[in-house]
Amino acid sequence: MSTGTKVITRVGPKLGIYEETTDDLSASLGEVKELADGRKFRLCFANGALTAGVIVQSAAPDAADDEIVVNTAAGVGDLEIEVTITAGHGGYTANQLKDGFVMVTKGTNCIGDFYKIKSHDTMTASTTCTIYLYDALTTAIAVSDEVGIAQNPWKDVVTGTTTAPIVGVPLMSIQDNYYFWAQFTGVGPGIDSGSGVTAGDDLSHAGGDVITQDGSEDKAVGCAINTAAANEGVLVNYTIM
Repeated sequence: MSTGTKVITRVGPKLGIYEETTDDLSASLGEVKELADGRKFRLCFANGALTAGVIVQSAAPDAADDEIVVNTAAGVGDLEIEVTITAGHGGYTANQLKDGFVMVTKGTNCIGDFYKIKSHDTMTASTTCTIYLYDALTTAIAVSDEVGIAQNPWKDVVTGTTTAPIVGVPLMSIQDNYYFWAQFTGVGPGIDSGSGVTAGDDLSHAGGDVITQDGSEDKAVGCAINTAAANEGVLVNYTIM
């Protein structure tokens, strides 16, 4: 049976950390590349031009992504869920959520059930849509249960604005609609947009740049390795999850 949870031991895409490509690498989105010095990267796809040293985030979700109503009951073993897209939802093109995720958010004995999306129809507000899964349902889903949907976190990443989880930082300028590696662990580049940072400062981010944490920010990214003035580059030991 086709599955989205298979353990993969193959060699990853032949793309260097200072390279970008338009070749189709979608099957590898989110794949981790780890270097001998401890630096770690995830394969991402850019939605817009990105800047070296400026933190990127996942695509911001639609406000109604968490309340999609099931309109046809599905049983154990089924590989699809038919839903009605919420009125006012911005919608998604066909398969835009491929390799994203769906979770049951409301129901009886099925809340928390979680699956990877293989494909789906066009999603338009107030219309029905079928979501096809890599793995079969383990619990029945009833009419009027609700599901939440999410795009693959490493697809269509944009400059960080604190509206979605942060992904990492590119080591070079990236063109729109290119695949690239975003660093999320280890020593890498950052840009300070605050009043300057001091070596050893715990850092968070605002608008893609790093700032010293002051207790009001909850998006920690790592620790400053050196001291830098405002609007200057700073070396960061990244600890992004």
